[in-house]
Amino acid sequence: MQDLTKSKIKLAFLLLIAFVPITLASFAFRSAMENGGFGNTINKGNFILPPADITDLAMRDSNGQPLFRSFEDRIAELESEDDYVPEPWLMVFVTARDCDAECEQRIHLLRQMHITLGKDMPRVRRYYLNATGYDLPDQTAEHFRNEYPSMGIASTLKDIITENLAQKGVTINLDSNSYVFFVDPVGNVMMYYEPHHTIEDIKADIERLLELSSLG
Repeated sequence: MQDLTKSKIKLAFLLLIAFVPITLASFAFRSAMENGGFGNTINKGNFILPPADITDLAMRDSNGQPLFRSFEDRIAELESEDDYVPEPWLMVFVTARDCDAECEQRIHLLRQMHITLGKDMPRVRRYYLNATGYDLPDQTAEHFRNEYPSMGIASTLKDIITENLAQKGVTINLDSNSYVFFVDPVGNVMMYYEPHHTIEDIKADIERLLELSSLG
């Protein structure tokens, strides 16, 4: 019983360590948004406040199985802090249309931007989230495997995303636009980018978030 109590105390401490850096990063960006600047910068993307959960994106693998669980569900299975494996930050490109030339260009630029993160590159993982409701065309899937082997590919339904985000006060239109979402290492979907946001906008925010947070 004593060992179990000690384990729970250690796990609670782990959760505190994990959550505080993310909270501070989110708070700093929120302050920038409200006060007009953070140092010489302001956030470029749109905040999701309160954040959505990674499960709200309903991302599934090629077998139709959920790719992510909530942070609480993952933590509940741990016996001790030694079992905890930090997750990377995620950049999730979401589209409900076939990947045309504009889509391909965006994915290419996201990959190039990811590379420029240098030593922080392993702290971020990219995903292509297909919200069309049907499988990727074979030619597109093959192209992604050859050109972007480090990019994860997932599927979802656009209505699930739009309805879940609407509950957070976020309105998106996947019928006409594609988006990029930031997900922090504990599964908070905290920011999103619309087509008018440039790759430079996205890079500025992710670099600042990585600087502010020691997690992931």
